[in-house]
Amino acid sequence: MGVQKRLGSPIFVELLDLQELGRLCCALERVPMLVFSFPSSEGLRLAVHVYTYFGSPVFYYALSNKSGHFLEYRNSAGLEEVRISNTPSFITYTPIVSVQKLSKSFESKIEEKRTTKMSSMQVADVLSLAKVAAYRMLFEESPLPIFTYRADEDWFAGVFTRIDDFDEASIFFYCKLEKEPAGRFIRYSTTSSELSYTDRLEEHGYVYLKIIKLKAPYPLVSP
Repeated sequence: MGVQKRLGSPIFVELLDLQELGRLCCALERVPMLVFSFPSSEGLRLAVHVYTYFGSPVFYYALSNKSGHFLEYRNSAGLEEVRISNTPSFITYTPIVSVQKLSKSFESKIEEKRTTKMSSMQVADVLSLAKVAAYRMLFEESPLPIFTYRADEDWFAGVFTRIDDFDEASIFFYCKLEKEPAGRFIRYSTTSSELSYTDRLEEHGYVYLKIIKLKAPYPLVSP
């Protein structure tokens, strides 16, 4: 029997708003991510667990003043809608699990500030980043989300991925942007390397990658 790993301190990364959370957990996913509702001093945190880093579960969250049983998502002709409801009416939705009580060891670590940074690697441009985000689709998996954030006066975009099956081998690939992304998605051609920003998902012949905006600079990496 293998040795069970101890769960590290949870890491919470805040998204810009609830719309970013809906896109992260639902858009382009074969199975939408499960949403957890955590009470906090700031209000209700709606969060999704995306990956684990050195034994620490990483949650991306948005604050909400409304509770419900489902988070619904819809993108139609470039119009994006995200809402919380008790009875879903959109085709794409995911359950919200209300967390009533955390273990003391887990709860005491939530607000801890981490000083250890992820390994990172700067790539040449957004096209190189799109290649990293899209490669999982070769194995019939969902593409990786591209996180964007502003640090000082500059915009950055990055993808967190594992090099192998161990979370200790994860790397944050990133690049510096000329300006804020002009769409919620990247439309990318794997055959011609054509790339552009868009809000629409209807055009065939392209790979679509979702862009997720953070409220503050990524807390686990430098820059």
